[in-house]
Amino acid sequence: MLSYYIRQKRKLKSLALSSYLHGVNLACKRQHSSGDGHLIVSLTTYLPRIRDVYLTIESILLQRARNFEIHLYISEKDMATLGQLPATLQRQIARGVKVITTTEDYRSYDKLVHVLKAAPNATIVTADDDVIYPRDWLERLLEGARKHPDCIICHRGHLLRESNPGSGRICYQSSRSGIQPPVDRPLLSLMPTGNGGVLYPPNSLDPMAADHTAFQTLAPNADDIWFKMASLKQGTRCFRVNPHNINFLSTRAAHCQPLHKKNVKGDGNNQQFSNCLASYPDLMAKLLAP
Repeated sequence: MLSYYIRQKRKLKSLALSSYLHGVNLACKRQHSSGDGHLIVSLTTYLPRIRDVYLTIESILLQRARNFEIHLYISEKDMATLGQLPATLQRQIARGVKVITTTEDYRSYDKLVHVLKAAPNATIVTADDDVIYPRDWLERLLEGARKHPDCIICHRGHLLRESNPGSGRICYQSSRSGIQPPVDRPLLSLMPTGNGGVLYPPNSLDPMAADHTAFQTLAPNADDIWFKMASLKQGTRCFRVNPHNINFLSTRAAHCQPLHKKNVKGDGNNQQFSNCLASYPDLMAKLLAP
């Protein structure tokens, strides 16, 4: 019963914030300060969510941190179907948001693989298209990066642990669903989850991150897992700015989540995680290292 009231309270708060953000979108004319291109917040969206993604973008535009670009990636196929962008996004473009169409459609991967190629020397922060980010969201990621400059920084992440001590085997789903201990230092075994936002410093990922042939074969619906493998191969540790995982409020677009259902409820993540480790067996030793 208590969990029901908590969910209802979060739902009402999300509706109130969405209404506020819609008002900001209608009224605000202030140009966004995009800086010198060394810090980019990147996200992607697709047709079922494209009319609500502006709410997430408004929450990013309201960040206390300043001087960063915002890139929204949309596939040419979706743009052709859509015809023209919603007025909400057109208003954000006028304020400095960059909407980029891609010939390739790698779905959730689009939020990172394209910007990695376009701006290899930038610090990139990925965001999901159905989250309302609090005003200190980016600021706290940047604080974490200042403390741990060579690490990947996240708000949410799961420790990948052996199914049984000494077994040398890791079950992704068990690691994800188990009780997460506090994290107070950068770890190779911490896997960031994208919905909380992830900061990638330059050169923190092995070039395999953008290998579309490999990720479409091994982990087509699990970009979090694939990017973790790329960070492991590069030897980059990850740090979570919160001792424990927190859940940000979502927009109504969160109801369109077929990948989540397929991966989590259909055991897809376990299979894709196993696919990756089978193809890169040397990465298991890094995961199990203290």
